[in-house]
Amino acid sequence: MPHAFTFWLTQCEENKWLSRICASIAAGACSTLATNPIWVIKTRLMSQVSARASDEHRPPWQYRNTLDAFRKMYTHEGFRAFYSGLTPALLGLTHVAIQFPLYEYFKMSFTGLEMGQTASAGSNVHWAGILGATVLSKICATSATYPHEVLRTRLQTQQRTLPSPSHNDISFRGGHQGRGYITRGPGTASSDGMINLPRYRGVWRTCVTILQEEGWRAFYNGMGTNMVRAVPAAVTTMMTYETLRSMHQRLKNEEEESRHREPES
Repeated sequence: MPHAFTFWLTQCEENKWLSRICASIAAGACSTLATNPIWVIKTRLMSQVSARASDEHRPPWQYRNTLDAFRKMYTHEGFRAFYSGLTPALLGLTHVAIQFPLYEYFKMSFTGLEMGQTASAGSNVHWAGILGATVLSKICATSATYPHEVLRTRLQTQQRTLPSPSHNDISFRGGHQGRGYITRGPGTASSDGMINLPRYRGVWRTCVTILQEEGWRAFYNGMGTNMVRAVPAAVTTMMTYETLRSMHQRLKNEEEESRHREPES
């Protein structure tokens, strides 16, 4: 095992693309583990409707704010509820593993500079090349990995119908088949920790359920809306990074030039 780990480190050091993919995955994993509870609460708050809505259309939770959601989830569902959907979220690390190496590749092709490198003093920043690299890399990464977003959202917001009077206290789609049983239409889900059994259990069974009931197109529901949000956000992030990096490098160069002038004077 130590030899295998040493070999892997050697390969990462020799192959810059492999090292950057590993760095992206490691950073993304740390971020996902730290922020998944926030994503769960945010998704729950976004999916709830007015408390005045009918029971048929209302999810089995109602939160006033973020702190109220945290308190109720911890009290009724336990700590594990904050990490529902963690597996597909970790699968989503392939997104950053695709986006940032692609960004570097496109930036190198368009500007001749790698990520983090700045243009030489006196030359203009290649804004068009950076913009093109950001947009293309984000679109490619989102298109390739978007199904994990659907899986994560389904697992985090399993909206069940409210409990109905049945001998097993089951009122979820798939619990019983036939007339007289309360079911939801395709695409709805349930909430972990409620009295009802969850409709989705595990990533693989969730994939099979969605594929059988809704078809492969369901894995790309909302991707257009997500693109409208994600691409401008990525452009803002990368433009800000490259601008600040360029400013820092320019100030550093000016400081070094001033130091060289002092001994001469």
